[in-house]
Amino acid sequence: MTIVAHQGELPMLALSDFHVANGVTVTPQYVPSDDELQLRLAAGGFGTFDVIVVGGQALASMIALNQLEPLAGSLVPNLDALQSPFNDSPFDSGLQHSAPACYDVLGIAVSRNAPLQPASWSALFEMATKYPGSVVVPDRPNDVIGAILVTLGHAWDSDSTSDLNDAAQRLETLLPVLQIAGHKPPAASGHTTPPPVSARGQEPLAYMASSREYGTLRAGVRFLVPSEGTSVDVRSYCIPIYAPHPVAALAWINNWLEPSIEAGAARELRRAVPLSQARPLMHPGLVLNEAICPPLTALAKSIQPSYSADGTDRRARIWSELIV
Repeated sequence: MTIVAHQGELPMLALSDFHVANGVTVTPQYVPSDDELQLRLAAGGFGTFDVIVVGGQALASMIALNQLEPLAGSLVPNLDALQSPFNDSPFDSGLQHSAPACYDVLGIAVSRNAPLQPASWSALFEMATKYPGSVVVPDRPNDVIGAILVTLGHAWDSDSTSDLNDAAQRLETLLPVLQIAGHKPPAASGHTTPPPVSARGQEPLAYMASSREYGTLRAGVRFLVPSEGTSVDVRSYCIPIYAPHPVAALAWINNWLEPSIEAGAARELRRAVPLSQARPLMHPGLVLNEAICPPLTALAKSIQPSYSADGTDRRARIWSELIV
């Protein structure tokens, strides 16, 4: 059986244990991107690969093109163990074709000395206002505008004109005090509170960042998941059409949804896994790392964003008009 994924997504111990338990040898293959995977499938991969790991956009595209086998619910009973936000998907309603494999969240990487209380998007932007230039956000409008929308009481992926207008107004007030990655840091003039030393050309106090970068703890830095909820980027197992070993593929997916398997994978990969039932089986040091085990209360408020074409265009226009 062949499984195709990105590097860092397949736990070797789970592969060997599956072989011992089921007599099935699993051969991993790796691709650099979902685009590359889809190209390989189109060039003869259908009928060759048994299980693939993809993100939301590729998942939705392949479902629309009838390129994935539906999951036989009777052969994947462990799907019932999943809890929100992993028991459904905006890209695969009802998880008819996929099961979550691992995920990343957008959060805050903050210096242990930073005055960020509580861990929230609102507090992050308030800290940027108090200490101009101390907070870095990525040059990605969907992420930054999504976080701003949440602080205003709107949905992260809202495409409402009024919601996005609210976000644009708030972003305009924040831009003078934020650092945009890859852009010149803002001047701090006009603010009564001077920025700390870290905001004057040294390390910033906080970054908006992906949990993927903080599975291994870094000295002097905490990764925090905002209490209002955040964006969850889920990678999913699915079975391409004409898979040569579909029964074994279904067995792999059901086996993955065992708490002990996911606990071992989190330890090996240093990556967040969807089953909350795996947490009691993990080392306390992993459970305390929010990049691997985001607080369940924050996860319950988080979503897998699904941006409409119009909403994406609106965000891009807002960003290009304000970021000069």
